[in-house]
Amino acid sequence: MKSFLLSAFFGFCALIVLNLLGPYTGVTLPVSRLTLAVTGGLGVPGVTLLVLLDLFL
Repeated sequence: MKSFLLSAFFGFCALIVLNLLGPYTGVTLPVSRLTLAVTGGLGVPGVTLLVLLDLFL
């Protein structure tokens, strides 16, 4: 349980950092229920998955 919460925390931190650096990198993700669910469930790999899907689709 502790590792799941820690993974979700790091995922949310990665999402925040990604959106804060968005004006400089050009990569942003909208904060919606779907992105929050994927980020909370998968952590940093979930954020990576969302970025790759955003870039390719």
